[in-house]
Amino acid sequence: MKKLLLKEKWPELWALLAHEGPLYLPVEEGSVVLYQLWQEGVKVNLEAVNSTVSPKDIFLPREETYLRYSCQGEMLDLEDVESDEPIIAFALHPCDLKAIEMIDRVFLNQDPPDALYKKRRENTTVVALACRQPDPYCFCGVFGIDPTDAPGADVMAYLTEKGLLLEEQTAKGKILLEKAAPLLEVEADETNITVDVKTQDFGLQVEGLPEDLQERFNDPVWDDLFRSCLGCGICTYVCPTCYCFDVEDYGHEEGGERFRCWDSCMFGHFTQMAGGHNPRPSRKERVRQRFMHKLCYYPETYGEIACVGCGRCLRSCPVNLDIVQAIKALGGEKVG
Repeated sequence: MKKLLLKEKWPELWALLAHEGPLYLPVEEGSVVLYQLWQEGVKVNLEAVNSTVSPKDIFLPREETYLRYSCQGEMLDLEDVESDEPIIAFALHPCDLKAIEMIDRVFLNQDPPDALYKKRRENTTVVALACRQPDPYCFCGVFGIDPTDAPGADVMAYLTEKGLLLEEQTAKGKILLEKAAPLLEVEADETNITVDVKTQDFGLQVEGLPEDLQERFNDPVWDDLFRSCLGCGICTYVCPTCYCFDVEDYGHEEGGERFRCWDSCMFGHFTQMAGGHNPRPSRKERVRQRFMHKLCYYPETYGEIACVGCGRCLRSCPVNLDIVQAIKALGGEKVG
């Protein structure tokens, strides 16, 4: 049964949940919407179809310390950097949660799994928010994603004229709603929930594309496709399924830390080796790598294209070299 949280009680819920631990929400800052930590006075925007940048940094922070160390003579001490603090990720749209599940495979489906990512994922309760209307840039339906449903969420939320309808889907979701119980009421009329949101497909046909690209590494199409690229990397930073990072050490003989930070395969130094060799010296190789990974290499390993149709690269690329244009150039366009 769905429970109703009236709009006027939203701030009370934010304060209640934030008291338990970090609460991430879509926050409006000028003309952009970003998932940020809630604090008193921020402008939460649940109406935005998509945030400007995806919420992947809730689980894969832009900067993250792996370990801290200190040295005294021959003694080396390592400081534990893992946190048991519970996290709540609120109002993630179905496409973004699907993207997080794709990143899960990379960091968790290995032996051993990435410990920091695993701990953060286990400690996070996800509240997904169904879309009410399609964004002009959204095409999640091309990849079989229902914008009104997120099976992997702990709680499913639906925005209505009255407020938010909340429905538990897991044990963690049940615990969250039990904590919020004093603010909730049973909603008898659920007919005002929008359940039929149709996104456009931009004329794309992706079936069979990963298999086709396996033999097209040296296809002449790459000679033209890359030319407009500026190498700015914005596509990888806003993309919810990109996860490239760099690992660096910072410190001195008495102590320091090892940390990772986001990186981009679109940057010229990304594959620069210590001896000076770079296997992807030009924008052509880097553009090819980005789209081959999304459309061929990831599907080869995990069985599906690494795109959720969120439309962020369409909105952000200054030269319109987005994944829709790439798919079309590579033959993934409907005929007739």
